[in-house]
Amino acid sequence: MDSNSKSFNLKSGQYAQSRPRYPRNFYDFLISFVNHQEILWDCACGNGQVAIDLVGDFKKVFATDINENQIKNAFKHPKINYAVSPSENTSFPNNYFDLICVAQAMHWFDLDAFFKEVDRVLKPDGILAIFGYGFVKINHEVDQILEQVLHSEIDKYWSEGNSLLISEFKGVDFPFKKIDAPSFNMNQAWQRTDLLAYLDTWSAVKRYNEKNNSNIVEILKQHLEPLWDSNEYKTAKMDLYSYIRKK
Repeated sequence: MDSNSKSFNLKSGQYAQSRPRYPRNFYDFLISFVNHQEILWDCACGNGQVAIDLVGDFKKVFATDINENQIKNAFKHPKINYAVSPSENTSFPNNYFDLICVAQAMHWFDLDAFFKEVDRVLKPDGILAIFGYGFVKINHEVDQILEQVLHSEIDKYWSEGNSLLISEFKGVDFPFKKIDAPSFNMNQAWQRTDLLAYLDTWSAVKRYNEKNNSNIVEILKQHLEPLWDSNEYKTAKMDLYSYIRKK
C-alpha cells in the first residue's frame, strides 16, 4: 500500500461515521440488472457501507478490505462476512458472485490483476459495478473557502491513485459489456461539523497534517464559522459516477 491508502487504518471509526451514503435509487437501478440476487462482494469495502445497504437484497454478502482497522470498525450484521484481503488475489471460488461492487476504491488497485480476478470470481451473467463521487459543493461562498484554504494546500498530497479517482477513471478500459446509467446525485443535508468530519477522513488531509505538524481542517473551520452557523443545515452536493458492466 502507498502512504495514502495506509491512511485509512487511521481514524477508521470516524471514517465509518462520516462518509456519505449512496442513494437507494442508484442501488435499485443497479440491482435491476442482477439476474440472481444470491451472492454479493463489497470489494475494498472500507466500513462496509455498500454491504450494509445491500444486505437485505442478497442471500450472502462478503466484504473485504486490505486495511484491518477498517474491517474492525465496519458495520456489523450477521449476514455480512468480513475479511482482510487484497482485491486482486482472493480465495473465493470461480464463478461465485452475482454482483461485485467497488465503491470509491478502485484507484488503489492493480487494475490488470483486479480485472483478471473479477473475471475469475464473477458468474457468467454477473454484474461488476464501479462507482463513487466527486468533490463536495455547498454554495459559492463556502466553495471558495474550500478551494483557497483546503484544496490548494492539499493538492500535492494526493497520490497517483487519487488522481485517477479525481478524473473519474477516464481512460480506463473496463471489461465486459457496458450498461448505460442515468445521472444520480449524492446530496446530503449536513451541518458544518458533518462537512469537517468528512474532510478529516481524506488521505491527503491526513498526509498534509502529518507533514506540516498541523490540522488543516481546524484552520478551515475558523474560516467557515462566520459563514455557517453550527446548528444550520446546508445541502452538500456530490455527483455520483458509475461504470456498470455485465459479464
